[in-house]
Amino acid sequence: MITSTVEDYLKVLLRIEESQERVTTSDLARTLSVADSSATDMLRKLHKAGLLEHRPYYGATLTEEGRKTALRILRRHRLVELFLHDVLGYGWEQVHEEAEKLEHVVSDLFIERVDTLLNHPVRDPHGEAIPDAEGRRAAEEGTCLTDAAEGEYEIVRITNGRAGLFDYLEGEGLRPGARVTLLEKAPFGGPLVLKLAGSRKRVHLGEEAATSMYVRPVKA
Repeated sequence: MITSTVEDYLKVLLRIEESQERVTTSDLARTLSVADSSATDMLRKLHKAGLLEHRPYYGATLTEEGRKTALRILRRHRLVELFLHDVLGYGWEQVHEEAEKLEHVVSDLFIERVDTLLNHPVRDPHGEAIPDAEGRRAAEEGTCLTDAAEGEYEIVRITNGRAGLFDYLEGEGLRPGARVTLLEKAPFGGPLVLKLAGSRKRVHLGEEAATSMYVRPVKA
């Protein structure tokens, strides 16, 4: 039986693997805020269960079965987020923590009913792609804000679910669909300066928040 802890690890492994191919123990421990020894023990368990290929000092990759399971959990999480947002009226900044709990306990039937009710959506409230029942999903949209040149943009997705980040961004008006002007990028990982459309207020974003935000240019 796959526990909720295993599901959490698989979901994080999928996310890291898709950004850098192989996952190190320190990557996993840092993302999940656990000790390296705990991450190492879990990698061994996942390897033994056939969900992961892992070689010490080299890195880990999901097996086909591990990836399939991770995508199933990701589908659950993002559909629950959208249900909470569109049907129950939660704010986009509120749904992540609630979905983290519900994704482990709702049934497959519930998820398929939610999918049908919402007319088979392809994006969650944060703009991220929702896998379908076969694990397929649309290509992720946008350019990372740290890679964007100065100019006008629309925020299309925000990827970091760290506690407090969504609340902070909401407080600054930086949500999916918002239009912003990137005014300045300080060198050597310094803050980015943004201005929201229709406002004179300037927002200074640190590296963690900026790397979590994806944008597309506003067409003239």
